[in-house]
Amino acid sequence: MRPLIIALVLLPAAPAAAHAQAAAPDPMAALRSLLARGAGATTEFYGSVSTDLTRTKRLDTGQWLSWQAGMALSGTGKVKLGRSGVVASEHVGKVKIGSRFLMEEAAPKDPYFAGVLKTEGTLRAVSTNGWQYQLAPKAKSWIRTGKASGAAAAFGDQFVNVLKPATMRKLLATKSRQTVSSWYKDRTTGRKQRIYTLTGTITLNELARVSPTFREVAGTSAPGTSEVTWTYMYDDRGLPYRVGWRFYAHPRPEVPGLGQDRILRAHYATQYRYWEKPMTITAPRASPGPGLKVDDLSDVFSAPQRRR
Repeated sequence: MRPLIIALVLLPAAPAAAHAQAAAPDPMAALRSLLARGAGATTEFYGSVSTDLTRTKRLDTGQWLSWQAGMALSGTGKVKLGRSGVVASEHVGKVKIGSRFLMEEAAPKDPYFAGVLKTEGTLRAVSTNGWQYQLAPKAKSWIRTGKASGAAAAFGDQFVNVLKPATMRKLLATKSRQTVSSWYKDRTTGRKQRIYTLTGTITLNELARVSPTFREVAGTSAPGTSEVTWTYMYDDRGLPYRVGWRFYAHPRPEVPGLGQDRILRAHYATQYRYWEKPMTITAPRASPGPGLKVDDLSDVFSAPQRRR
């Protein structure tokens, strides 16, 4: 009977041991694993921009009506990783313009708003093998716009690239708050999970120092000291789940962009799912040509040459 007694004594210890192993995941270790196996994910994204174009009108009843021109962006995409980061990406986004009549009135004298009007509709972009491709709204054929990183299509607007180890380390080192959710089922994947959320702020200069993606988007390594508020979420495996940023253009960036003094505030978020599934991204058939001059959410940070 002695062996049976020993078994009964050991049984209560098993749940405690299992509980002790359920430590918080390591997002850096999870990212390194994704990079090593060349993983990929689907993405969903959304964002908005508020501009300084406004108008108010008083009705005969004494009430006031007000309008503010702005843009909303939403869409889906894919990213494919390699050992150093994103090696290929796709992006299918739709831009909607609010209070469009204000932009139409301003466009003849303002190249920024003239450019924004051309982005309305569905924009498709692919980056792979060192080239970027674009199918502009209402266009019938793809163009190859030039040399670009594999991340260019996915991170033109989402410039907080958490799929780059140096950027991830910086965010982890500067986070100001961390929370964790209770367990729940993801409505899209059906997976039961819990989400860890980190928040913090980073200056544009700091982001440029650790992020080649941001330097590519901005076209400069010294965009200024304005701050971006960021939120990064990862699941119980440590895998990227969502990243977002919010920017208020005060003080103004030191490097003027096409949207300088026009963009008042902006926010953008990207959702990642299905890291466990194979991912392929191929280049479309295309001819060389110029891309759109305006990139809504990054224009406020862009280098002066974009004004040309």
